[in-house]
Amino acid sequence: MATRKNARTKKHDGISSLRVPLTKTKDADVRKFQEASQQRLGYVRNFLQLPWGPGRLALYQGYIDLLMRGDDGRLPARERELLALVTSVENRCEVCVISHASALERMGMAKPLVDLLCISWRRAGLAPREYALAEFAWRLTTDAAQADESYLDILRDAGLSELEIMEAAQVVAIFNANNRFNSVLGVRVNPQAHEGYRKR
Repeated sequence: MATRKNARTKKHDGISSLRVPLTKTKDADVRKFQEASQQRLGYVRNFLQLPWGPGRLALYQGYIDLLMRGDDGRLPARERELLALVTSVENRCEVCVISHASALERMGMAKPLVDLLCISWRRAGLAPREYALAEFAWRLTTDAAQADESYLDILRDAGLSELEIMEAAQVVAIFNANNRFNSVLGVRVNPQAHEGYRKR
């Protein structure tokens, strides 16, 4: 039987496995996101330097920013980040795991708890509402084909409103997409992000 070449053993230079040269963008929308990343994190995320094509990054990243950092969110920011982290851990997306683990700690979550979430959310001693959110993220990530109203009932039973459930579904769905995008393109963790994660 023919074996598939293992791409993980290949070495690539640059910010991803894409074989395209890096060029400075002329797109004002892209520069806006890059400048915001520089201001918020101290560096430009590799994700924001990919060759997205005209207008696309603004739509995609704009939606994520509004969902995760918008003032009109139904869920507290900590719960949105928890959903994103559990999803990213299950998908083994190192870029997103480091990003969301660091975000949770910046929000005041204790480092030992963040570390446990990166290994096994079931053993992290989460409060019932957060446990339900983690279970919802895990189920929708690992068994999307079986998703039905019983998945929503996990959150209803924990006291979430219908609009909060709608937002939770958006967070889990977009980060499943984001994880797959980062993983298949081999997007690298920024050295600054990795260094900050190790020192946290």
